[in-house]
Amino acid sequence: MTNRIDRFKESVESVAGHCIITTDVADVLSRIIAGLNAQRIASSDNPPNAHDIFSYDVGVSTAQAAIAETGTLVLDSAYERHRLVSLVPPVHIAVVNASAIVETLSDALTLLQKDKEISPAITFITGPSRTADIELTLTIGVHGPQELYVVVDSSK
Repeated sequence: MTNRIDRFKESVESVAGHCIITTDVADVLSRIIAGLNAQRIASSDNPPNAHDIFSYDVGVSTAQAAIAETGTLVLDSAYERHRLVSLVPPVHIAVVNASAIVETLSDALTLLQKDKEISPAITFITGPSRTADIELTLTIGVHGPQELYVVVDSSK
């Protein structure tokens, strides 16, 4: 599994994300938030209303799976109902269990499949938001977070 976790970290960092592997998630979250000087933190466990989310500095969510091959986070709406927390604030911090890191998209979809059904809404996040729609110049953070931190919980 270590190779898969290392490959995931490398893939996240190759798309301008930050990846920290730890056994102490709370400490790492505290250090990231302090380093950002973030004042308003939205959590998918206790989200603000849709109107207020635009005034938050950081959104913290969990990911139900991650793909080592591409550094992609997979958020399943059956568990992560408040997707705006991962899409609107300028910084998104996602926590994923090391055991939920799989090799490929196919493996992730198999992991998410329950009773031959897949959730009606799955969000795939690979690095900070980016677009080349503006005069064909790559721009970061136009349609979502400018920064992405992934905290891999290796304690389980």
